[in-house]
Amino acid sequence: MIVSEHLCLWPIERQDLTKNYTWANDLELTRLAGATPLPRSSQDVEQWFRNLNLNPEQHIFAIKTHEGAYMGNIEFRGLDLRCGCAEIGIIIGERQFWGQGYGTEAIRSMCRFGFGELRLHRLYATTLSNNPRAAHLFEKCGFIREGTQRQAYFQNGQYLDIMIWGLLENEYHSLAR
Repeated sequence: MIVSEHLCLWPIERQDLTKNYTWANDLELTRLAGATPLPRSSQDVEQWFRNLNLNPEQHIFAIKTHEGAYMGNIEFRGLDLRCGCAEIGIIIGERQFWGQGYGTEAIRSMCRFGFGELRLHRLYATTLSNNPRAAHLFEKCGFIREGTQRQAYFQNGQYLDIMIWGLLENEYHSLAR
């Protein structure tokens, strides 16, 4: 478990699937996350849950308050311990937790874990050009915009840019002081 001032990050449990089912079928959330907005069945979510621990390069954690309120997920994808890098992604599915700093706290906690416990050298993230709140979140956490994949994602009848964000271990440590 990864613990911070207000949050605990721990593996997703079966009891969390109902909210994941709801979030997977929320059109606004799937568009902001860049997921394919296909309807998901409870069987789809169950299969996703069963496969969570099969990929050693992906680690997904539930984001919960110390009181147990489940608000979203945060993950490392493409975890490469040899090269010391991973992609970080986050979704706050419960809207009542938006804009209260929980996303910032969760990202900072994963950075602390990644750069500290896993001894990573680089974390990176991608955001869609139609999600300025996500871009602001990563920027607020010290990530630097490294580039743009122009018109690389098609959504809702238009092509969107994908912005690439990066944070190096030494940059993180200079921010954490």
